[in-house]
Amino acid sequence: MKEQRQGPRRSVVFSRLTRVIFLSHLFGLVILTIGSLTLNQYSKGLIEARIENLQSQARLITSIMGDTATGIGVNAQLDVERSRDIIKRLNLPDEWRIRLHDAGQNLLIDSETMGSDLQLTELPPLEGGEDIETGASSDEGTTFTNFLRNLPWRKNIRDRNRRDLSAELRIALQGNTIAGEKYDAEDRHIVTVSTPVMRVKEVLGVVTLESYDVEDIIDRERMSLLPFIGWALFASLISSIALTMSIVFPLRDLSRAAEVVARTNKKIDQIPDFSYRKDEIGDLSVMLGEMTRGLYSRIDDIANFAADVAHEVKNPLTSLRSASDTMKHAKTKEQREKLIRIIQDDVGRMDRLITDISKASKVDANLAREKAGLINLPELLQNVIELYETTKSEEMDVSVQFNMPDNLKEEDIYIRGFETPFAQVVRNLIDNAQTFSPKGGTVKVSLQTRTENKARRVTITVDDDGPGIPPENLETVFERFYTERPKGAQFGSHSGLGLAICRQIVTAHKGFIFAENREESTVIVGARFTINLPRQG
Repeated sequence: MKEQRQGPRRSVVFSRLTRVIFLSHLFGLVILTIGSLTLNQYSKGLIEARIENLQSQARLITSIMGDTATGIGVNAQLDVERSRDIIKRLNLPDEWRIRLHDAGQNLLIDSETMGSDLQLTELPPLEGGEDIETGASSDEGTTFTNFLRNLPWRKNIRDRNRRDLSAELRIALQGNTIAGEKYDAEDRHIVTVSTPVMRVKEVLGVVTLESYDVEDIIDRERMSLLPFIGWALFASLISSIALTMSIVFPLRDLSRAAEVVARTNKKIDQIPDFSYRKDEIGDLSVMLGEMTRGLYSRIDDIANFAADVAHEVKNPLTSLRSASDTMKHAKTKEQREKLIRIIQDDVGRMDRLITDISKASKVDANLAREKAGLINLPELLQNVIELYETTKSEEMDVSVQFNMPDNLKEEDIYIRGFETPFAQVVRNLIDNAQTFSPKGGTVKVSLQTRTENKARRVTITVDDDGPGIPPENLETVFERFYTERPKGAQFGSHSGLGLAICRQIVTAHKGFIFAENREESTVIVGARFTINLPRQG
Protein backbone atom coordinates (compact mmCIF):
# COMPACT_ATOMS: atom_id res chain seq x y z
CA MET A 1 0.00 0.00 0.00
CA LYS A 2 1.36 3.40 -0.98
CA GLU A 3 2.27 5.49 2.01
CA GLN A 4 0.09 8.56 2.32
CA ARG A 5 2.08 11.73 2.04
CA GLN A 6 2.03 13.91 5.11
CA GLY A 7 1.59 17.67 5.04
CA PRO A 8 4.41 20.24 5.10
CA ARG A 9 6.88 19.25 7.80
CA ARG A 10 10.15 20.60 6.39
CA SER A 11 11.60 23.77 7.82
CA VAL A 12 11.75 26.99 5.84
CA VAL A 13 15.53 26.64 5.46
CA PHE A 14 15.17 23.27 3.69
CA SER A 15 12.21 24.33 1.59
CA ARG A 16 12.86 23.89 -2.12
CA LEU A 17 11.13 27.17 -2.89
CA THR A 18 13.36 28.97 -0.40
CA ARG A 19 16.45 27.44 -1.99
CA VAL A 20 15.27 28.47 -5.45
CA ILE A 21 14.75 32.06 -4.30
CA PHE A 22 18.16 32.34 -2.64
CA LEU A 23 20.06 30.53 -5.38
CA SER A 24 18.43 32.57 -8.16
CA HIS A 25 19.46 35.79 -6.42
CA LEU A 26 22.96 34.56 -5.65
CA PHE A 27 23.48 33.17 -9.16
CA GLY A 28 22.84 36.56 -10.71
CA LEU A 29 25.01 38.22 -8.08
CA VAL A 30 27.87 35.78 -8.74
CA ILE A 31 27.75 36.49 -12.47
CA LEU A 32 27.75 40.23 -11.77
CA THR A 33 30.63 39.85 -9.30
CA ILE A 34 32.75 37.78 -11.66
CA GLY A 35 32.12 40.23 -14.45
CA SER A 36 33.05 43.15 -12.22
CA LEU A 37 36.20 41.54 -10.89
CA THR A 38 37.52 40.53 -14.28
CA LEU A 39 37.17 44.12 -15.52
CA ASN A 40 37.86 42.91 -19.05
CA GLN A 41 36.62 46.01 -20.83
CA TYR A 42 38.32 48.34 -18.38
CA SER A 43 41.55 46.36 -18.58
CA LYS A 44 41.48 46.39 -22.38
CA GLY A 45 40.92 50.14 -22.52
CA LEU A 46 43.66 50.78 -19.95
CA ILE A 47 46.17 48.65 -21.86
CA GLU A 48 45.38 50.34 -25.17
CA ALA A 49 45.81 53.76 -23.58
CA ARG A 50 49.06 52.73 -21.94
CA ILE A 51 50.45 51.32 -25.24
CA GLU A 52 49.61 54.55 -27.00
CA ASN A 53 51.30 56.54 -24.24
CA LEU A 54 54.42 54.36 -24.31
CA GLN A 55 54.66 54.59 -28.09
CA SER A 56 54.46 58.36 -27.92
CA GLN A 57 57.18 58.49 -25.25
CA ALA A 58 59.34 55.96 -27.12
CA ARG A 59 59.13 57.91 -30.41
CA LEU A 60 60.19 61.08 -28.63
CA ILE A 61 63.14 59.36 -26.90
CA THR A 62 64.39 57.57 -30.02
CA SER A 63 64.09 60.76 -32.05
CA ILE A 64 66.30 62.64 -29.57
CA MET A 65 68.80 59.78 -29.37
CA GLY A 66 68.95 59.52 -33.14
CA ASP A 67 69.68 63.24 -33.43
CA THR A 68 72.46 63.04 -30.82
CA ALA A 69 74.15 60.02 -32.44
CA THR A 70 77.56 60.58 -34.06
CA GLY A 71 78.61 59.82 -37.63
CA ILE A 72 76.64 59.39 -40.81
CA GLY A 73 75.58 56.26 -42.72
CA VAL A 74 77.36 53.07 -41.82
CA ASN A 75 79.69 55.06 -39.55
CA ALA A 76 76.83 56.33 -37.41
CA GLN A 77 77.08 55.29 -33.74
CA LEU A 78 75.03 55.80 -30.61
CA ASP A 79 76.35 58.29 -28.14
CA VAL A 80 75.88 56.21 -25.02
CA GLU A 81 76.76 58.93 -22.52
CA ARG A 82 74.45 61.49 -24.07
CA SER A 83 71.74 58.81 -24.24
CA ARG A 84 72.29 58.11 -20.56
CA ASP A 85 71.89 61.82 -19.79
CA ILE A 86 68.67 61.91 -21.80
CA ILE A 87 67.24 58.98 -19.84
CA LYS A 88 68.31 60.52 -16.54
CA ARG A 89 66.48 63.72 -17.37
CA LEU A 90 63.28 61.80 -18.10
CA ASN A 91 60.77 62.00 -15.29
CA LEU A 92 59.51 58.44 -15.62
CA PRO A 93 57.13 56.86 -13.09
CA ASP A 94 58.64 54.34 -10.70
CA GLU A 95 56.69 51.51 -12.41
CA TRP A 96 58.25 52.29 -15.80
CA ARG A 97 61.48 50.86 -17.13
CA ILE A 98 63.53 51.94 -20.14
CA ARG A 99 66.37 49.98 -21.77
CA LEU A 100 68.67 50.74 -24.65
CA HIS A 101 70.20 47.97 -26.77
CA ASP A 102 72.66 48.39 -29.60
CA ALA A 103 72.41 46.81 -33.04
CA GLY A 104 73.90 43.58 -31.67
CA GLN A 105 71.18 43.29 -28.97
CA ASN A 106 73.72 44.20 -26.27
CA LEU A 107 72.26 46.03 -23.30
CA LEU A 108 73.76 49.52 -23.07
CA ILE A 109 71.52 51.31 -20.58
CA ASP A 110 68.91 50.06 -18.07
CA SER A 111 66.92 52.54 -15.98
CA GLU A 112 66.75 50.04 -13.12
CA THR A 113 70.57 49.93 -12.72
CA MET A 114 71.36 53.55 -13.47
CA GLY A 115 71.12 54.46 -9.81
CA SER A 116 73.14 51.49 -8.55
CA ASP A 117 76.11 53.71 -7.81
CA LEU A 118 74.17 55.54 -5.14
CA GLN A 119 75.16 54.82 -1.53
CA LEU A 120 72.35 53.47 0.59
CA THR A 121 72.33 54.02 4.35
CA GLU A 122 69.89 52.80 6.94
CA LEU A 123 67.55 55.44 8.27
CA PRO A 124 67.31 55.91 12.03
CA PRO A 125 64.21 54.51 13.72
CA LEU A 126 61.23 56.73 14.35
CA GLU A 127 60.96 58.52 17.67
CA GLY A 128 59.50 56.29 20.33
CA GLY A 129 60.69 53.21 18.49
CA GLU A 130 57.23 52.70 16.99
CA ASP A 131 57.04 50.49 13.95
CA ILE A 132 54.84 51.34 11.03
CA GLU A 133 52.04 48.77 10.94
CA THR A 134 50.75 47.47 7.71
CA GLY A 135 47.00 47.81 7.41
CA ALA A 136 44.96 44.62 7.57
CA SER A 137 43.02 45.69 4.57
CA SER A 138 46.27 45.73 2.52
CA ASP A 139 47.05 42.14 3.54
CA GLU A 140 43.50 41.14 2.78
CA GLY A 141 43.70 42.89 -0.56
CA THR A 142 46.97 41.14 -1.42
CA THR A 143 45.54 37.75 -0.46
CA PHE A 144 42.42 38.34 -2.51
CA THR A 145 44.46 39.61 -5.47
CA ASN A 146 46.78 36.60 -5.32
CA PHE A 147 43.77 34.31 -5.26
CA LEU A 148 42.42 35.86 -8.44
CA ARG A 149 45.86 35.84 -10.09
CA ASN A 150 46.40 32.15 -9.35
CA LEU A 151 43.21 30.94 -10.91
CA PRO A 152 44.00 28.18 -13.45
CA TRP A 153 42.56 29.98 -16.46
CA ARG A 154 44.62 33.06 -15.64
CA LYS A 155 47.76 30.94 -15.41
CA ASN A 156 47.06 29.61 -18.88
CA ILE A 157 46.73 33.16 -20.20
CA ARG A 158 50.10 34.08 -18.69
CA ASP A 159 51.79 31.04 -20.22
CA ARG A 160 50.43 31.87 -23.68
CA ASN A 161 51.60 35.48 -23.44
CA ARG A 162 55.08 34.91 -21.98
CA ARG A 163 57.50 37.61 -23.10
CA ASP A 164 60.40 36.91 -25.49
CA LEU A 165 62.63 40.00 -25.38
CA SER A 166 65.07 38.65 -27.93
CA ALA A 167 62.30 38.23 -30.50
CA GLU A 168 61.07 41.77 -29.86
CA LEU A 169 64.58 43.17 -30.39
CA ARG A 170 65.00 41.31 -33.68
CA ILE A 171 61.76 42.78 -35.00
CA ALA A 172 62.66 46.28 -33.83
CA LEU A 173 66.17 46.06 -35.38
CA GLN A 174 64.43 45.53 -38.71
CA GLY A 175 63.01 49.04 -38.37
CA ASN A 176 59.60 48.08 -36.98
CA THR A 177 57.92 49.13 -33.74
CA ILE A 178 56.43 46.32 -31.70
CA ALA A 179 54.02 46.88 -28.81
CA GLY A 180 51.71 44.75 -26.67
CA GLU A 181 50.96 43.25 -23.27
CA LYS A 182 53.10 40.38 -21.99
CA TYR A 183 54.05 38.53 -18.83
CA ASP A 184 57.68 38.37 -17.73
CA ALA A 185 59.48 35.52 -16.02
CA GLU A 186 58.21 36.71 -12.63
CA ASP A 187 54.57 36.58 -13.87
CA ARG A 188 54.33 40.34 -13.83
CA HIS A 189 51.85 41.88 -16.25
CA ILE A 190 53.72 44.41 -18.38
CA VAL A 191 52.96 46.65 -21.32
CA THR A 192 56.00 47.00 -23.57
CA VAL A 193 57.02 49.01 -26.62
CA SER A 194 60.22 48.39 -28.57
CA THR A 195 61.14 51.15 -31.04
CA PRO A 196 64.27 51.36 -33.23
CA VAL A 197 66.74 54.24 -32.79
CA MET A 198 67.56 55.49 -36.29
CA ARG A 199 69.82 58.07 -37.82
CA VAL A 200 68.50 58.78 -41.26
CA LYS A 201 67.70 55.19 -42.33
CA GLU A 202 70.33 53.39 -40.31
CA VAL A 203 69.13 51.38 -37.27
CA LEU A 204 71.55 52.08 -34.42
CA GLY A 205 69.74 50.37 -31.55
CA VAL A 206 66.46 49.71 -29.85
CA VAL A 207 64.71 51.55 -27.01
CA THR A 208 62.43 49.32 -24.96
CA LEU A 209 59.93 51.11 -22.75
CA GLU A 210 57.96 49.01 -20.25
CA SER A 211 55.15 49.67 -17.77
CA TYR A 212 54.52 47.40 -14.79
CA ASP A 213 51.66 49.31 -13.17
CA VAL A 214 48.71 48.05 -15.23
CA GLU A 215 48.04 45.08 -12.95
CA ASP A 216 48.28 47.25 -9.85
CA ILE A 217 45.76 49.71 -11.25
CA ILE A 218 43.36 46.89 -12.10
CA ASP A 219 43.87 45.33 -8.64
CA ARG A 220 43.05 48.65 -6.99
CA GLU A 221 39.89 48.88 -9.08
CA ARG A 222 38.95 45.38 -8.02
CA MET A 223 39.47 46.24 -4.38
CA SER A 224 37.39 49.38 -4.75
CA LEU A 225 34.52 47.20 -5.97
CA LEU A 226 34.54 44.94 -2.91
CA PRO A 227 32.38 47.27 -0.73
CA PHE A 228 29.81 47.50 -3.52
CA ILE A 229 29.84 43.73 -3.93
CA GLY A 230 29.34 43.38 -0.19
CA TRP A 231 26.38 45.75 -0.26
CA ALA A 232 25.00 43.93 -3.30
CA LEU A 233 25.28 40.63 -1.42
CA PHE A 234 23.56 42.15 1.59
CA ALA A 235 20.77 43.54 -0.62
CA SER A 236 20.41 40.15 -2.31
CA LEU A 237 20.06 38.38 1.03
CA ILE A 238 17.53 40.93 2.27
CA SER A 239 15.58 40.58 -0.99
CA SER A 240 15.65 36.78 -0.71
CA ILE A 241 14.44 36.91 2.88
CA ALA A 242 11.67 39.34 1.92
CA LEU A 243 10.56 37.10 -0.95
CA THR A 244 10.67 34.07 1.32
CA MET A 245 8.50 35.83 3.89
CA SER A 246 6.05 37.13 1.27
CA ILE A 247 5.82 33.93 -0.81
CA VAL A 248 7.00 30.85 1.09
CA PHE A 249 5.40 31.69 4.45
CA PRO A 250 1.90 32.38 3.04
CA LEU A 251 2.08 29.26 0.86
CA ARG A 252 3.07 27.20 3.90
CA ASP A 253 0.13 28.67 5.84
CA LEU A 254 -2.24 27.82 3.00
CA SER A 255 -0.77 24.32 2.71
CA ARG A 256 -1.09 23.66 6.44
CA ALA A 257 -4.63 25.04 6.47
CA ALA A 258 -5.55 22.77 3.56
CA GLU A 259 -4.07 19.85 5.49
CA VAL A 260 -6.18 20.71 8.53
CA VAL A 261 -9.30 20.89 6.36
CA ALA A 262 -8.46 17.58 4.68
CA ARG A 263 -7.58 15.63 7.84
CA THR A 264 -9.90 17.06 10.48
CA ASN A 265 -13.49 18.17 10.83
CA LYS A 266 -12.49 21.83 10.94
CA LYS A 267 -13.91 23.74 8.01
CA ILE A 268 -13.45 26.90 6.01
CA ASP A 269 -12.38 29.15 8.90
CA GLN A 270 -8.98 27.43 8.73
CA ILE A 271 -8.10 28.92 5.31
CA PRO A 272 -6.08 32.16 5.80
CA ASP A 273 -7.47 35.19 4.00
CA PHE A 274 -4.77 36.92 1.94
CA SER A 275 -7.18 38.76 -0.35
CA TYR A 276 -5.71 42.08 0.82
CA ARG A 277 -2.48 41.26 -1.03
CA LYS A 278 -4.06 41.83 -4.48
CA ASP A 279 -1.70 39.30 -6.09
CA GLU A 280 -1.64 35.66 -7.13
CA ILE A 281 -1.28 34.41 -3.54
CA GLY A 282 -4.28 36.53 -2.57
CA ASP A 283 -6.22 35.04 -5.48
CA LEU A 284 -5.11 31.55 -4.41
CA SER A 285 -6.35 32.08 -0.85
CA VAL A 286 -9.70 33.37 -2.14
CA MET A 287 -10.09 30.42 -4.51
CA LEU A 288 -9.07 27.93 -1.81
CA GLY A 289 -11.69 29.46 0.48
CA GLU A 290 -14.34 29.26 -2.23
CA MET A 291 -13.29 25.71 -3.11
CA THR A 292 -13.49 24.67 0.55
CA ARG A 293 -16.89 26.31 0.98
CA GLY A 294 -18.12 24.61 -2.17
CA LEU A 295 -16.71 21.28 -1.00
CA TYR A 296 -18.38 21.42 2.40
CA SER A 297 -21.56 22.78 0.84
CA ARG A 298 -21.67 19.71 -1.37
CA ILE A 299 -20.89 17.48 1.60
CA ASP A 300 -23.78 19.05 3.51
CA ASP A 301 -26.03 18.72 0.46
CA ILE A 302 -25.10 15.06 0.11
CA ALA A 303 -25.79 14.45 3.81
CA ASN A 304 -29.15 16.23 3.62
CA PHE A 305 -29.96 14.49 0.35
CA ALA A 306 -29.17 11.11 1.88
CA ALA A 307 -31.40 11.89 4.84
CA ASP A 308 -34.23 13.00 2.57
CA VAL A 309 -33.84 9.92 0.37
CA ALA A 310 -33.93 7.65 3.41
CA HIS A 311 -37.09 9.37 4.60
CA GLU A 312 -38.82 9.21 1.21
CA VAL A 313 -37.86 5.58 0.56
CA LYS A 314 -39.02 4.57 4.02
CA ASN A 315 -42.64 5.52 3.30
CA PRO A 316 -43.25 3.09 0.39
CA LEU A 317 -41.22 0.42 2.19
CA THR A 318 -43.45 0.81 5.24
CA SER A 319 -46.52 0.57 3.03
CA LEU A 320 -45.11 -2.52 1.31
CA ARG A 321 -44.36 -4.19 4.62
CA SER A 322 -47.83 -3.42 5.93
CA ALA A 323 -49.52 -4.71 2.75
CA SER A 324 -47.42 -7.89 2.71
CA ASP A 325 -48.16 -8.57 6.37
CA THR A 326 -51.86 -7.94 5.88
CA MET A 327 -52.00 -10.25 2.86
CA LYS A 328 -51.30 -13.21 5.16
CA HIS A 329 -54.62 -12.58 6.87
CA ALA A 330 -56.68 -11.69 3.77
CA LYS A 331 -59.73 -13.94 3.60
CA THR A 332 -61.31 -12.94 0.31
CA LYS A 333 -60.09 -12.61 -3.24
CA GLU A 334 -61.10 -8.95 -3.35
CA GLN A 335 -58.99 -8.17 -0.29
CA ARG A 336 -55.95 -9.90 -1.80
CA GLU A 337 -56.36 -8.09 -5.13
CA LYS A 338 -56.62 -4.75 -3.32
CA LEU A 339 -53.44 -5.47 -1.38
CA ILE A 340 -51.68 -6.55 -4.59
CA ARG A 341 -52.63 -3.22 -6.23
CA ILE A 342 -51.24 -1.37 -3.21
CA ILE A 343 -47.99 -3.34 -3.45
CA GLN A 344 -47.74 -2.65 -7.21
CA ASP A 345 -48.37 1.06 -6.66
CA ASP A 346 -45.69 1.20 -3.95
CA VAL A 347 -43.22 -0.66 -6.16
CA GLY A 348 -43.93 1.76 -9.02
CA ARG A 349 -43.54 4.69 -6.64
CA MET A 350 -40.18 3.38 -5.44
CA ASP A 351 -39.07 2.84 -9.02
CA ARG A 352 -39.94 6.43 -9.97
CA LEU A 353 -38.37 7.71 -6.79
CA ILE A 354 -35.11 5.83 -7.32
CA THR A 355 -34.98 6.90 -10.98
CA ASP A 356 -35.45 10.58 -10.09
CA ILE A 357 -32.94 10.32 -7.24
CA SER A 358 -30.39 8.85 -9.64
CA LYS A 359 -30.99 11.72 -12.08
CA ALA A 360 -30.67 14.33 -9.34
CA SER A 361 -27.44 12.84 -8.01
CA LYS A 362 -25.89 12.85 -11.49
CA VAL A 363 -26.68 16.47 -12.35
CA ASP A 364 -23.46 17.93 -10.91
CA ALA A 365 -21.33 15.17 -12.44
CA ASN A 366 -22.92 15.60 -15.86
CA LEU A 367 -22.45 19.37 -15.76
CA ALA A 368 -18.79 18.92 -14.80
CA ARG A 369 -18.16 16.51 -17.68
CA GLU A 370 -19.94 18.46 -20.41
CA LYS A 371 -18.40 21.40 -22.22
CA ALA A 372 -20.33 24.66 -22.16
CA GLY A 373 -21.27 26.17 -25.51
CA LEU A 374 -23.61 28.69 -27.08
CA ILE A 375 -27.29 27.70 -27.00
CA ASN A 376 -29.78 29.25 -29.42
CA LEU A 377 -32.70 29.71 -27.03
CA PRO A 378 -35.56 30.28 -29.54
CA GLU A 379 -34.51 27.18 -31.45
CA LEU A 380 -34.21 25.03 -28.30
CA LEU A 381 -37.58 26.15 -26.90
CA GLN A 382 -39.30 25.64 -30.26
CA ASN A 383 -37.90 22.10 -30.57
CA VAL A 384 -39.00 21.13 -27.04
CA ILE A 385 -42.52 22.54 -27.55
CA GLU A 386 -42.92 20.81 -30.93
CA LEU A 387 -42.00 17.52 -29.21
CA TYR A 388 -44.83 18.03 -26.69
CA GLU A 389 -47.32 18.92 -29.38
CA THR A 390 -46.50 15.87 -31.51
CA THR A 391 -46.63 13.46 -28.55
CA LYS A 392 -49.71 14.92 -26.83
CA SER A 393 -52.09 12.22 -25.59
CA GLU A 394 -55.81 12.27 -24.80
CA GLU A 395 -55.11 11.81 -21.11
CA MET A 396 -52.89 14.89 -21.04
CA ASP A 397 -55.12 17.24 -23.07
CA VAL A 398 -53.04 20.34 -22.30
CA SER A 399 -51.46 22.24 -25.18
CA VAL A 400 -48.10 24.02 -25.04
CA GLN A 401 -47.71 27.41 -26.71
CA PHE A 402 -44.53 29.39 -27.45
CA ASN A 403 -44.75 33.20 -27.34
CA MET A 404 -42.01 35.59 -28.36
CA PRO A 405 -42.24 39.34 -29.19
CA ASP A 406 -42.25 40.16 -32.89
CA ASN A 407 -39.10 42.29 -32.61
CA LEU A 408 -37.15 39.22 -31.39
CA LYS A 409 -38.32 36.72 -33.99
CA GLU A 410 -35.60 37.71 -36.44
CA GLU A 411 -32.94 37.98 -33.77
CA ASP A 412 -30.60 35.26 -32.54
CA ILE A 413 -30.64 34.97 -28.76
CA TYR A 414 -27.88 32.91 -27.17
CA ILE A 415 -26.85 31.83 -23.71
CA ARG A 416 -23.70 29.97 -22.69
CA GLY A 417 -24.42 26.65 -21.08
CA PHE A 418 -25.17 22.95 -21.45
CA GLU A 419 -27.88 22.16 -23.98
CA THR A 420 -29.12 18.78 -22.72
CA PRO A 421 -29.40 19.76 -19.01
CA PHE A 422 -31.04 23.07 -19.89
CA ALA A 423 -33.57 21.31 -22.12
CA GLN A 424 -34.32 19.12 -19.10
CA VAL A 425 -35.14 22.28 -17.09
CA VAL A 426 -37.65 23.38 -19.72
CA ARG A 427 -39.23 19.92 -19.87
CA ASN A 428 -39.50 19.71 -16.06
CA LEU A 429 -41.26 23.08 -15.91
CA ILE A 430 -43.66 22.17 -18.73
CA ASP A 431 -44.40 18.77 -17.14
CA ASN A 432 -45.09 20.49 -13.83
CA ALA A 433 -47.35 23.07 -15.52
CA GLN A 434 -49.28 20.39 -17.40
CA THR A 435 -49.86 18.50 -14.17
CA PHE A 436 -51.57 21.48 -12.56
CA SER A 437 -53.45 22.68 -15.67
CA PRO A 438 -57.01 21.51 -16.26
CA LYS A 439 -57.96 19.53 -19.35
CA GLY A 440 -58.16 21.80 -22.38
CA GLY A 441 -55.83 24.29 -20.70
CA THR A 442 -52.71 25.86 -22.20
CA VAL A 443 -49.13 26.07 -20.95
CA LYS A 444 -47.54 29.26 -22.27
CA VAL A 445 -43.76 29.50 -22.69
CA SER A 446 -42.47 33.04 -23.31
CA LEU A 447 -39.07 34.45 -24.13
CA GLN A 448 -38.01 38.05 -23.53
CA THR A 449 -34.80 40.09 -23.28
CA ARG A 450 -33.96 42.98 -20.99
CA THR A 451 -31.06 45.04 -19.65
CA GLU A 452 -30.33 45.05 -15.93
CA ASN A 453 -27.54 47.24 -14.57
CA LYS A 454 -26.00 47.56 -18.05
CA ALA A 455 -25.95 43.76 -18.35
CA ARG A 456 -28.03 42.03 -21.00
CA ARG A 457 -30.30 39.32 -19.63
CA VAL A 458 -32.84 36.89 -21.04
CA THR A 459 -35.94 35.61 -19.23
CA ILE A 460 -38.03 32.50 -19.88
CA THR A 461 -41.47 32.22 -18.29
CA VAL A 462 -43.71 29.13 -18.07
CA ASP A 463 -47.37 29.89 -17.19
CA ASP A 464 -50.10 27.43 -16.35
CA ASP A 465 -53.87 27.70 -15.74
CA GLY A 466 -53.82 25.79 -12.48
CA PRO A 467 -54.82 26.75 -8.95
CA GLY A 468 -51.51 28.51 -8.26
CA ILE A 469 -49.10 28.03 -5.40
CA PRO A 470 -49.82 28.83 -1.75
CA PRO A 471 -47.95 32.10 -1.02
CA GLU A 472 -46.03 30.50 1.86
CA ASN A 473 -44.75 27.77 -0.49
CA LEU A 474 -43.41 29.94 -3.34
CA GLU A 475 -39.86 29.13 -2.21
CA THR A 476 -40.57 25.72 -0.68
CA VAL A 477 -41.57 24.25 -4.06
CA PHE A 478 -37.87 24.21 -5.03
CA GLU A 479 -36.93 22.02 -2.08
CA ARG A 480 -36.29 18.34 -2.64
CA PHE A 481 -39.23 15.95 -2.28
CA TYR A 482 -41.83 18.72 -2.11
CA THR A 483 -44.93 16.91 -3.41
CA GLU A 484 -47.91 19.22 -3.07
CA ARG A 485 -50.10 17.92 -5.90
CA PRO A 486 -53.49 19.02 -7.25
CA LYS A 487 -56.66 17.28 -6.16
CA GLY A 488 -57.32 14.09 -8.05
CA ALA A 489 -53.65 13.40 -8.85
CA GLN A 490 -52.46 9.90 -8.13
CA PHE A 491 -50.49 9.70 -4.88
CA GLY A 492 -46.84 8.87 -5.41
CA SER A 493 -46.86 9.68 -9.12
CA HIS A 494 -44.23 12.38 -8.56
CA SER A 495 -41.00 12.33 -6.56
CA GLY A 496 -40.80 16.06 -5.80
CA LEU A 497 -37.31 16.40 -7.32
CA GLY A 498 -38.15 18.08 -10.63
CA LEU A 499 -38.08 21.72 -9.47
CA ALA A 500 -35.06 21.09 -7.24
CA ILE A 501 -33.18 19.79 -10.27
CA CYS A 502 -34.30 22.86 -12.24
CA ARG A 503 -32.83 25.25 -9.68
CA GLN A 504 -29.62 23.21 -9.52
CA ILE A 505 -29.10 23.41 -13.30
CA VAL A 506 -30.11 27.09 -13.61
CA THR A 507 -27.69 28.03 -10.84
CA ALA A 508 -24.92 26.21 -12.72
CA HIS A 509 -25.75 28.48 -15.69
CA LYS A 510 -25.17 31.57 -13.46
CA GLY A 511 -28.87 32.37 -13.44
CA PHE A 512 -31.77 32.13 -11.01
CA ILE A 513 -35.31 30.79 -11.02
CA PHE A 514 -38.33 31.79 -8.94
CA ALA A 515 -42.07 31.12 -8.75
CA GLU A 516 -45.04 33.48 -8.46
CA ASN A 517 -48.81 33.44 -8.93
CA ARG A 518 -50.61 35.05 -11.84
CA GLU A 519 -53.51 37.17 -10.71
CA GLU A 520 -56.43 38.87 -12.41
CA SER A 521 -58.46 41.21 -10.22
CA THR A 522 -56.81 39.74 -7.09
CA VAL A 523 -57.87 36.26 -8.19
CA ILE A 524 -55.17 33.64 -8.76
CA VAL A 525 -55.50 32.28 -12.29
CA GLY A 526 -52.36 30.17 -12.42
CA ALA A 527 -48.68 29.85 -11.51
CA ARG A 528 -45.66 31.29 -13.28
CA PHE A 529 -42.06 30.08 -13.17
CA THR A 530 -39.39 32.55 -14.38
CA ILE A 531 -35.80 31.79 -15.39
CA ASN A 532 -33.37 34.73 -15.58
CA LEU A 533 -30.02 34.13 -17.37
CA PRO A 534 -27.12 36.20 -18.73
CA ARG A 535 -27.34 36.70 -22.50
CA GLN A 536 -24.43 36.02 -24.81
CA GLY A 537 -25.74 37.28 -28.13
